[in-house]
Amino acid sequence: MSNLDILQGMTLEQIRSVIEVLQQSSDSYLFILDLNTDVYMVSERATKRFPFEDTVMEDSGKVLKKVVHPSDYAMLEADIDRCASGEQDTHALEYRWLDRKNRVVWINCRGTVVTGAEGHRLLVGRVSEMGKKAKADNITGLRREERFRLDAEALLRDRPESIRYIMRVGIDNFKEINEKEGGKAGDEVLRELAECILKAVDEKVDVYRLAADEFIIMDASKARVKRPRTVYNQIQKKVANTARKKEYSRFYTVSAGVMENDFVGRSAEEILRLTEFTLNEAKRNGRNQMAIYNQGTYDEYLKCLNMRKSLRKAVNQQFQGFEVYYQPIVSASDYHLVGAEALLRWHSEEYGNVPPAVFIPILEESGLIIPVGRHVLWEAAAVCKKWKTYIPGFHVNVNLSYIQLYRSDLLQDVDECIREVGIDSDSLVLELTESGYIETNGRIKEFFRELKEKKIDLALDDFGTGYSNMRYLKEIEAKTVKIDRSFVVQALQNEYDYSIISHIIDMVHSLGSSVCMEGIEGKEELNKMMHTNPDMIQGYYFGRPSPADRFEEQFLRTRDSL
Repeated sequence: MSNLDILQGMTLEQIRSVIEVLQQSSDSYLFILDLNTDVYMVSERATKRFPFEDTVMEDSGKVLKKVVHPSDYAMLEADIDRCASGEQDTHALEYRWLDRKNRVVWINCRGTVVTGAEGHRLLVGRVSEMGKKAKADNITGLRREERFRLDAEALLRDRPESIRYIMRVGIDNFKEINEKEGGKAGDEVLRELAECILKAVDEKVDVYRLAADEFIIMDASKARVKRPRTVYNQIQKKVANTARKKEYSRFYTVSAGVMENDFVGRSAEEILRLTEFTLNEAKRNGRNQMAIYNQGTYDEYLKCLNMRKSLRKAVNQQFQGFEVYYQPIVSASDYHLVGAEALLRWHSEEYGNVPPAVFIPILEESGLIIPVGRHVLWEAAAVCKKWKTYIPGFHVNVNLSYIQLYRSDLLQDVDECIREVGIDSDSLVLELTESGYIETNGRIKEFFRELKEKKIDLALDDFGTGYSNMRYLKEIEAKTVKIDRSFVVQALQNEYDYSIISHIIDMVHSLGSSVCMEGIEGKEELNKMMHTNPDMIQGYYFGRPSPADRFEEQFLRTRDSL
């Protein structure tokens, strides 16, 4: 005999007593609705959480109107009417109640119609808060990711063409708000943004809260078409208006990633993954903007992930596929060889010869540049020691990544390298890429100072490609400034840029530093740029980058000028 069969033999008062006993061992709120007399009974615990006046109340419609969200009442009323008329004998809905502080609480309501001993038709059931099972969010009043997965899977399976767009929205600086003002402030921001989103979309459009500071909008409604760009702009505007009303006491921006009209054959899991990627694209591109999913961009992203995996494998296999090439640096006074720049190359069985502009950013992003950078440093130092037997004053320039500066003990690595290889400190020149914009904070300034004390020279690479040149010259006191090839090309094309380079070189000399002119590829270029009075020259005209053995054979076993 089932529990419902037992209830059918009880009076209304007996059923109510059973409900109270069961309530003690349940997280749900149990209820009885007498479909004949319209009396609504609810467990005592529910009256403490929601605005019920008592445990037994007449006129269920009036009672529930005070508790049910206005937008959901008509749906509930229609379902109860079907139970009362005998059209259905079960009740199963997910909708919103309002708690005693008027906050939205998503609930799952399940019930069955039974007939009591007094002949009354009773709807007996339980109400569960979806937020307690991660199906709804009591902070924002929105359903959670689990509910999105269920809804999206149903649509993707049955009506994928009905989905107009899916937009993932995230707060750009949510972590800062939590760290500076605490979790309560973070919750307030989440509620604010949820309200802004709900006001920007039609009420028939579904909105869900995902983890942390992210929301997802799924428009499969038949409401008036509103383009994603319009929705996003309205969200931005409402967020800005909220900040202005609060006199900018707290300010944040939002980014969004959107998928449109590309849902056939997709799964909810895939949609979540692709919208997360697209939202991150918007943030990577500067934040406070919307990005639209592009398959080509995503394919490139996957390629980078796969290449990162190959790079990690190469590092773990004793730097297999990596090789250090060297390009000559000559004296501008007599074109004799004075040094070389160490340049990293990578060959992969899967990808072939990969350009440095492709694989080095991946090394930096993954942090692999730290072990690879140490490998290059040791290789270059060992080669330099050998080549100094040909040219005693020979030096090798080694490029540094800002990741090495910020995330490793670079000074210790340099010290250890010099000691283990057994070379003089002035044999190495560390090149910093100006266009990388290394923020010279206290720690970095201390690093520059200690390098100077150890007589390890610095070169400022790619001069002319960034925006902080003069500050760099002052703060890092580089021994050498390397004029970038792009700047040289501009100078060769017009007199104005040529005059600028001339003045820059004069200024660098006045500060006690030397100048290396990069990218000289022909005799005419050399002749013209020599009038600017550089100290050193580097470029294809004097030699392309080559492996160590070829460099030695071509440039060091003869002492003639290049």
